[in-house]
Amino acid sequence: MKAIIVDDEKHCRESLETLLQQNCPEVSLVATCHDGPDALAAIAAHKPDLVLLDIEMPRMNGFDLLRQLDKIDFEIIFTTAYDQYAIRAIKCSALDYLLKPIDAEELKTAIDKLKTRPQVRIGQEQIQQVVDNLSNTQQPDFRLIIATVDGSFFLLPEEIMYCAGKDNYTHFHLTKNRKLVSAKTLKEYEEVLQGQGFLRIHKSYLVNLRYAVKYAKANSTLILEDYTALEVSRRKKDAVVNALFNK
Repeated sequence: MKAIIVDDEKHCRESLETLLQQNCPEVSLVATCHDGPDALAAIAAHKPDLVLLDIEMPRMNGFDLLRQLDKIDFEIIFTTAYDQYAIRAIKCSALDYLLKPIDAEELKTAIDKLKTRPQVRIGQEQIQQVVDNLSNTQQPDFRLIIATVDGSFFLLPEEIMYCAGKDNYTHFHLTKNRKLVSAKTLKEYEEVLQGQGFLRIHKSYLVNLRYAVKYAKANSTLILEDYTALEVSRRKKDAVVNALFNK
């Protein structure tokens, strides 16, 4: 896996290079770049499989760099010191990130995920939506970006009725009887959507509570507007009751 590091801070580049050498033998580092123009030249010259990209850089930040490209035919892992809200915005985009200072195990996990998940390339629309999410602190136009084998879909939270997790995939059940499948875990989407009115009611279900119409206490089932009945786990009962009746 040919990789390029892009970071304006020398100590960050050197630290990440050392971590890759020590923990990720499958990664061959072909260039380290200190700014956007340097990175654009390296990407054209080396055609990497992976770019580890710092977001905040002077003059041309990571998103500006990506918008300079006609196509993005490599994987991206963002490296960032952003705050928690911004990290959620990145995670919702189906892109990977590493929080500085970078941890060796988290780096190894991120690289392992690239090797095992289906290859889904991103486009300029997806990059722009991430930028919009990052700048949209009030979140009225917050959109979840779901990368699938058929392309990337941009969804408002209210379009999602519930998510069902199976193995390492998440099945989205949407309004108007639509469905999508993402090669990300339910836990990853829970972390993104928990501030958008969603609640994990079971190890397999994440529900948009705006569509909940009835809690059947007798069999511990949550009924949605479309009559879908979802099991509520024993340890989630109190959380469901509190969310529905103690608003």
